[in-house]
Amino acid sequence: MTRRKNILTATSNSVGQTVALGRLIGSIMREGEIIGLIGDLGAGKTQFVRGLAEGLGIRGEVVSSPTFVVMQEYEQEDCDGEESLVLVHIDAYRLESARDLASIGWDEEGNEIREGAVVAIEWANMLESFLPDDTLHVNIQHANDGRQIQITGLSEAWDVRLESTAKQAVLDEVYCEHVK
Repeated sequence: MTRRKNILTATSNSVGQTVALGRLIGSIMREGEIIGLIGDLGAGKTQFVRGLAEGLGIRGEVVSSPTFVVMQEYEQEDCDGEESLVLVHIDAYRLESARDLASIGWDEEGNEIREGAVVAIEWANMLESFLPDDTLHVNIQHANDGRQIQITGLSEAWDVRLESTAKQAVLDEVYCEHVK
């Protein structure tokens, strides 16, 4: 795994490794943050979101692709009375306009949906002009027998968190191959 500025790059050789990286990212997410996932069909976007859910304390096995329902929300089951973050999972493949976004409750920059939640958007490239600058971008591409995953945070807020995530991933031996 390598990291340049606010970019973390990893190779995943299995579904388990993709989920594990999602879990690490989920563990550093904060209320109101958006993750935009980009990748071909079958690249592993939903698997990454399953890990993201686990990192937020939500059972990953409940996460499924929101292809036909467009948006799903997942909550922690037992929070001991504490406020917990909701994972809002959106499939933007069929969303093309501001009107389509408004139909799922998205206002300017998604502020209403972001409240009390972390938002994961599959096919985020379809909504690029509607995403705020602080969106964390996750690009997953097929590579040989695995996946190449590039995580980019365009704001300075991601710098320290992505650096610590890269260190933790190496300590956890999440990846079989380090990208140079």
